[in-house]
Amino acid sequence: MSELSAAMMAAFNKINADWFGGELEKVIITFEEGYKKGAYGWICTDKDWEQNGTARYHINISSDYLDRSVYAVISTLVHEMCHLYNLQNGKQDTSRSGIYHNKVFKDTAETHGLNVEHIDKAGWCRTSCTVQLMQWIDDNVTFSALHLYKKRADPAEGKESKPKQSTRKYVCPCCGLIVRATKDCRISCLDCDEEMKLES
Repeated sequence: MSELSAAMMAAFNKINADWFGGELEKVIITFEEGYKKGAYGWICTDKDWEQNGTARYHINISSDYLDRSVYAVISTLVHEMCHLYNLQNGKQDTSRSGIYHNKVFKDTAETHGLNVEHIDKAGWCRTSCTVQLMQWIDDNVTFSALHLYKKRADPAEGKESKPKQSTRKYVCPCCGLIVRATKDCRISCLDCDEEMKLES
């Protein structure tokens, strides 16, 4: 884990120098689970970490998505660095609790090595490396693959399958009223004062 943290921080510093002109503040990079959120990463918009008396933002790279290609992981890091750039410069780039990415985000991402696609309900949020960024990664990123990641839970694991409940159909022999029940029982039609018959 220490090697992963060091490699990711080194990537952040190099990307900051080469793609952001060294303008970005130092951050804390964490590796928390993101599978349940459906997120490859995120940035906390409050300075919720402190390092040697200095308050810092933190960027999380989801621990259970580290098994993707190095291009995909670095793309996520750059995506979050674009949010940091906008945050530092007072630019509102998301709404709906950070889910919808607007054109401010799109413009920043496209000028910092990312392709950007629009997704319904989430805006300009899907990013990937441009050819130029991929080449830069080949030349500058020291790890070629990450062999450490948190295993994602199988959605089927831990869920007991509930047996389907069958229903019984009861019909009044006089008026044809139908009632369904989940167990065998005796039912009477109050209008006809007749016991309803179980239909097989």
